[in-house]
Amino acid sequence: MELILFAMISLIVIVAMLASRLTDNSFPFPFDRKTAIFTPAEKNFQNLVEQAMGDRYRIINRVKLADIVTIRNGVSNRAGQTAANNANSKYLDFVICDRDSMKLLGAIDLVDTKGKGYKVKKDWFVSGALEAAAVPHIRIKVKANYTVDEIRACINSRILGNNAPSPKVKGRVIPAALVKARPRSAAALSPAAAQAQLQKDAPAMARQLSSSQVAALPH
Repeated sequence: MELILFAMISLIVIVAMLASRLTDNSFPFPFDRKTAIFTPAEKNFQNLVEQAMGDRYRIINRVKLADIVTIRNGVSNRAGQTAANNANSKYLDFVICDRDSMKLLGAIDLVDTKGKGYKVKKDWFVSGALEAAAVPHIRIKVKANYTVDEIRACINSRILGNNAPSPKVKGRVIPAALVKARPRSAAALSPAAAQAQLQKDAPAMARQLSSSQVAALPH
């Protein structure tokens, strides 16, 4: 009888412990599915980047820093492990790769000054790691009215190293600024003409300069 009672008490204790584990915060799988993978800002920005870069590039979202940098040879085990742990806890919002070779070209972080102030402060470890690894990195402030041309120009100049696309007005490409042509009446003066002009404008200075010095003046 005592043995049966002891067994029943033990069973009750075990069931109570299991029930407490299922309801406790330390339960190993306390997860629910998110309603969306990206925030609205991330989704909109990724669409803009993909439109701006076209089919030549792949835009990858939320990439861990440790996936794009590696510890250099010759670093002590302690320093290398510390750096690796830090890199494992950091990630980039977007990474741009060549579509065919998947070569890493650069990284982009979104800076959201609204809400909780996402990535407003520059992360010195991320910036330092990318600079040391020679990975171009830009931080772009979240804005509602970015255009595809603005995003393309920024990525071209800051990551890909290409010239930004020329702005267009009414379908025509604006040419680079040209040096204004000198009027026909402003042709180069001869030394004699320069001397005469100088005597007219500044006679005192003209008396102090020789004809060779006058000829060397810019005109």
